[in-house]
Formats: sequence, structure tokens, C-alpha cells
Amino acid sequence: MTGVFPVREAVELAKTAEKLGFGSVWFAEDYFFRGGIPYITAAGMVTDKIRIGLGVINPYTRHPALIAMEFATVDELTNKRCVFGLGSGVPFWMSQMGYEFKKPLSRTKECVRLVRLIMSGESINFNGQFYNAKDIQLIFDPVRKDPPIFLAFEGKMGLKLAGEIGDGVILSIFNTPSYIKFAWERIRKGAKAADRSLDDFEMVSYLPMVIDDDLDRAFKVAREFMKLYVPHAPLTSPLMEHAGVTQDQLLAFKDALQKKENVGALITDKMIQTLGVIGDIDSCIKQIQDIVDAGANTPVLFPVPGTDVIETTTVLSKEVVPNLR
Repeated sequence: MTGVFPVREAVELAKTAEKLGFGSVWFAEDYFFRGGIPYITAAGMVTDKIRIGLGVINPYTRHPALIAMEFATVDELTNKRCVFGLGSGVPFWMSQMGYEFKKPLSRTKECVRLVRLIMSGESINFNGQFYNAKDIQLIFDPVRKDPPIFLAFEGKMGLKLAGEIGDGVILSIFNTPSYIKFAWERIRKGAKAADRSLDDFEMVSYLPMVIDDDLDRAFKVAREFMKLYVPHAPLTSPLMEHAGVTQDQLLAFKDALQKKENVGALITDKMIQTLGVIGDIDSCIKQIQDIVDAGANTPVLFPVPGTDVIETTTVLSKEVVPNLR
């Protein structure tokens, strides 16, 4: 669920997903939508078994000590059911708050290291390139001293870093089967460099979804969602490259946004079908199966604004998931 939905709907989604037998429920933190940590806290309060994922927060707007504190608190609340996602964030959003988007990989790597040190429960002194910690120690014992931390990166070096230090990876929306294969290549390279096994490594694939027999209506809803994100894609985006979106098209999106023109008018029907799981039930089953076959072992389907969250979740459970291989 993205932050456009009210928190009460997040609560209902979590309860419904658990009741219907889903393995996990995931919540995004996008600026300047509703916050991801309140989402997962509310979801944790009304569920007992389902895993709850947060994807993602970034190493710029929160110090690792605060991240560790929040992670440990929510992990206690949910009885070890949380999966925490860290990524470098969207440069455009960072710039709106005055943060300089510098050295995102090095900063994230140091952030993960310090978060894990603090969550060990020990007193930590740390002098790094980006962060300092002086006698920092949680005053409570974390229920898990090493909860899973997934990394979220789009580019080849970020994916390699995920293979080196992450417990999993969260792929951004708009990933495609071609991109998933590319991501695995980079992750394997990182794991090999760090001499790590990928046996338990998890690839989470965020997939915006509109299930509707009326294709025109489905495209309209999906287009309204996609226009909020596509203008912010980097011009050298491998995500967009694997989706067949050219640099000229990305430049046109950015230009339209700057001029306050309708970005949605530039998003073609072909782009919509490539960048999301859009269409009737049979079409959506095929699209999800292609994602799974490419190597995403945790596909995360989420209803976009303009759809009924609970209805979509129910349809997924009863008519889509049983028909996946």
C-alpha cells in the first residue's frame, strides 16, 4: 500500500491479507505521502502472523540511531514479524528538503552497518564518513539483534551492494522480467565478492496493479498513478531502459512536469502495460507469472489509488494466486 491511502485502510488491508492467507503485507514511505512507520505500526497492532514489510526509508532524513530505535520498537510490537527496507531515496524529494544527494551507496552502506551495531544492544562508539555515535545504547533489549534489512536500489552498483550486505532486495515499481534478470546478475556478483550465500536471499518486486475487465478504465486509473512517479526516473535508469522507455521520453516527462503540463498524456498504453500489472484477471495472472518466472520470489501486488483495496486483495486471493505456478 502506498501512502496515498488513509491509515484506517492500511489496517483493513493488513487484517484482510492475513485472513486470506497472504505471506506478507508491505507499506511504502514516499515523500510527501503518509508515513510508512505509522502504517506498519497500525498493521502490526491488528495482526498476529503475517509478515509486515517497510519499503523503504532512507539514510538522509533519519540518523541510523533513530532508524535502529524505530526498527527495534516496531519489531517488538509485531513479535519479530517486520522486514525493514533501506534505500537511498528519490533525489528530487531529497532536494525539496534541502538534502544533498551525495554518495548514496557509501552512505547507505555505513548506515546499515551502524544500525546493525546499535541493534546489537551494545554501547556503540562510531566515527564514520557520514555518521558519528557517542556512547549510544538502546535502553531496552531488542527482541531480535539482527532483524532482516533489505536494500532498495535501481542501478547496477546498488544492486551489487544489496548482494554484498543485504538480507534481500526491494525492486522499485515498474520493474519488468528483463530487469529482474539484470538485478539477479548484479546481486550474484555482489554476493560472490563478499563470499555470501544467496540461499535465503529474497527479491521483493513491487507491482502496481489494476484488475478490471474494462481496459480503458484500467488504463485511466493506472495512468493517473504512474504520472506521479515516471518524471522522477533518472535519465540513465536501467529500470526504464529494460521497460523500453527511452531517454527522450523521460526528458519529455520531466519537461512536462516542470511546465506543469499533463504528464499522463505522454504515457502510452504500451508503457502502462509494461510498467504495471494492468488488465483483466487472465492478463494479470500472465503478467505476474512472468515476473515470478524471471526470479522474483516475493511479488508484491498493490492496488493503485482509484481502486478498491479490499476488493482487489480478495480477487488476488481467490482468482489470481491459485492460478500461479
